[in-house]
Amino acid sequence: FSALPRRDRNLARRAFLGPRAEGRRLYGVSDAAAFERHAARRLRTAAVRYPDDPEVSALIRELLDGSEEFARLWDAREVDDEPTVRKTFRHPLVGPVAVNCDALELTDRDQQVVIYTAVPGSSAEEALRLLSVIGTQRMTTPG
Repeated sequence: FSALPRRDRNLARRAFLGPRAEGRRLYGVSDAAAFERHAARRLRTAAVRYPDDPEVSALIRELLDGSEEFARLWDAREVDDEPTVRKTFRHPLVGPVAVNCDALELTDRDQQVVIYTAVPGSSAEEALRLLSVIGTQRMTTPG
């Protein structure tokens, strides 16, 4: 992800303007629409908070011009009021991993900390534990 140009790292742009399969692959079929709603609400919140920011305005214009779905969500005029969003990531080794995504605002620094957690005792918690081990080991076989 960090290898992508800065412009291409914007998740709202990727969700609404990227290939339709991309968002569904990243977030799972059941979560794609919820993520799109969340992204549109977050952008509306950013537009209110930063009315003179040219990057925010340009992104909103780009999404309105390029995505009927974003335009529909934008016209709903909803702001982000959900402190927790549920996401399902599809990992190539462990399959779907459902997590809660909490965004904590650091307003004095104009930053956001995003925390992903799994329900204790869930299959997602087990998958995350497995990934913490898999991520530290080389899983290749001699050729």
